[in-house]
Amino acid sequence: MANSTSNETHTHTIYRNISSHTNNIHVFYTIVDKCNEKDYSYVCLPLEFLTLLLGLPTNVALLWLLVRGEKALSPSEVLGLNLAVLNILYCASLPLNVYISLSRRTETLLPVSEAIFILNVIGCPLLLTSMCVERYLAAAHAVLYMKLGSRWEYRVVWSGLIWILTLGIAMITYQERLPKLALYMSITLDGFLLIMLACLIGIVRVLRKKGPGEGQTGGRGGSPIKNRALKNTLLILIPTAVIYAPLLAIAPYILTLKVEDEASDSQCMILNLFHTFPSLGACIGPVFYMSRAKQLHCCKKNTEKTTMQELQHPK
Repeated sequence: MANSTSNETHTHTIYRNISSHTNNIHVFYTIVDKCNEKDYSYVCLPLEFLTLLLGLPTNVALLWLLVRGEKALSPSEVLGLNLAVLNILYCASLPLNVYISLSRRTETLLPVSEAIFILNVIGCPLLLTSMCVERYLAAAHAVLYMKLGSRWEYRVVWSGLIWILTLGIAMITYQERLPKLALYMSITLDGFLLIMLACLIGIVRVLRKKGPGEGQTGGRGGSPIKNRALKNTLLILIPTAVIYAPLLAIAPYILTLKVEDEASDSQCMILNLFHTFPSLGACIGPVFYMSRAKQLHCCKKNTEKTTMQELQHPK
């Protein structure tokens, strides 16, 4: 009898929590709809123009470098290629966002814009997370990475799954509208960042361990591959955390909403900023690959210098 009462109480608590979250989402949806009726183009347009100005040419340049390189596309560059294509598609849609902002967000085009927005908030972070996991495998599980790294088929299949998942969520967003899914997307982004952070911590732990042919401690005297993996992970994690931070704050914001809350001017400005600022995520991929290319160029230059010194001063 006591167990039955306990189960009923537990079930009632779960139902009450679900009902509360549903009410919060409904309040958030109402606030967003009221905000869409007002003109906050002065908040959105500068960031959208900046993303278009920086993101489109840099991703086109990255795509061109990857496709038109002297060497064949390496397995590790498959994710970068998909990231560049995804960012180009998103940047190409930004003029639609500009038009919607100037025309007070017409009902027919707004769901399309929200669906395309998924490319930026799901597809891009998912590819960046995959790149972090790849860097972790290179540092912590070198043998496994060498087996997988020599074959690009694995990354092609994984990239295909990411595209299917992203486009599927985009279709759901088009049908259900973005405000109804904002809570779950915010929690999903939290998960992506936790995976990136776990990869970073894993790489740091590997660097602190003594490896064959390394110094007494990992650190600066560790393997160049491990050090490079750490730098590459930081190059992804820090910009991602900064740029997508507004979306991470959406979940606690929704959960604290009350039924009597209404859309104020300050709330609308903040929500428009939260919606637009993550568009700068389209610039993370090119920055990462340019930094990585610089690292590889420096390593190659140092190797050539060492080789020349050995030829000039043979032992």
